Amino acid sequence: MKKVLIKSLCAIFLASISAASCQMLNPGPLPENIVGDTPGELQAKIGDILSQAGTDSTKVEFAEITTSFIYKPGDHIANVKIQIVSPSDKNKMEEYLWTDMKDRRNMCEKFDLIVSTRLESDLIDTYEGYKDMLFTYNDIKPYLDKLPLYCNEALEASGYKENAYIDNFTISKDDMYISVKHKDGNISKTYRISPDGSGIVIPQ
Repeated sequence: MKKVLIKSLCAIFLASISAASCQMLNPGPLPENIVGDTPGELQAKIGDILSQAGTDSTKVEFAEITTSFIYKPGDHIANVKIQIVSPSDKNKMEEYLWTDMKDRRNMCEKFDLIVSTRLESDLIDTYEGYKDMLFTYNDIKPYLDKLPLYCNEALEASGYKENAYIDNFTISKDDMYISVKHKDGNISKTYRISPDGSGIVIPQ
């Protein structure tokens, strides 16, 4: 059993049961960068995952989208995670995690989610209870389209130069951020995305 805690503005999601695994075909080359550093890449991957879930971007509502990357020479690890309202029952939430690495090529897993408040004991088991945390694809498409720009801005702002790589980009309804990590050390910098989507916000 896999358990994951994902914090959002309004609630905590517990991924309680690994309900299914699905092999996605045509893995392509091993990942070298975060999914989304080139135009259209993350959008296409979200589309692939939603297809596995039996829905598409015109129908689904999201709670969170995350694309992450672990730099490991010879075996980089790329992930894309989406949390959505279940296509079959809007009173349920599901998480789909796509992973690509040397020994685990192009895999997609499904998890059923339990939604609770930050107290963790107060379960929210209806759409009415968590609908205020949700967003649509159209709400965030402008930010997805500009992800390559955010990647370049964050890499430059970090000052890590050729040792920098993007290790995380996360979107929830009320927050968006991007993180840069140093290849040779356990140091990183995180930048918020401006509300208007124009670019990253560099702390003063």
